[in-house]
Amino acid sequence: MNSVGYHIVQFARSERATATTEFVIVFPIILILFIAVFETAMILTRQVMLERALDRTVRFLRITADLEVTHDQIAQNICANTLVIPHCDDILVLDLRPIDKTNYILPDEQTLCVNRDGMVRPPNTFDAGRDVNEENQLMLIRACAVVDRILPISGFGLNLTRDDTGGIHMTSATIFVNEPS
Repeated sequence: MNSVGYHIVQFARSERATATTEFVIVFPIILILFIAVFETAMILTRQVMLERALDRTVRFLRITADLEVTHDQIAQNICANTLVIPHCDDILVLDLRPIDKTNYILPDEQTLCVNRDGMVRPPNTFDAGRDVNEENQLMLIRACAVVDRILPISGFGLNLTRDDTGGIHMTSATIFVNEPS
């Protein structure tokens, strides 16, 4: 056997650097898994913080007497209490509407978010209620934000609504009563 063939056979039989080979194969998988778990935790944290901010805003609306609010004021209040959602002022969509007490029909929970083209499907409403003929009017407020993911596999196993661009829809809703003046 010539010297080149001998060295090739020796190289193939060598067991040196097997740990390095295993590391090179396994490390990227572990790194991707770690990033996916971290981002899933961030998604869940953002969802919890959105719900907390909406609850705090509704509490403020309920305890403040004779308060006239606008869509932008409520959105600013929610964004001020939700620091973990990037660009909250730009991506937050609100839907505020009275609930008809005769049939209690609520809108579909998955159709509030805004698409990346800027169109809200369906068009949201902002009705502050305060019907003078109705006392203790039930109000539904929904908040929605579309956030981007770092990895396409993040949120795997979670029942998340995604749009065509890969953004994740985060929604929160609550019902409160407009107290009489």
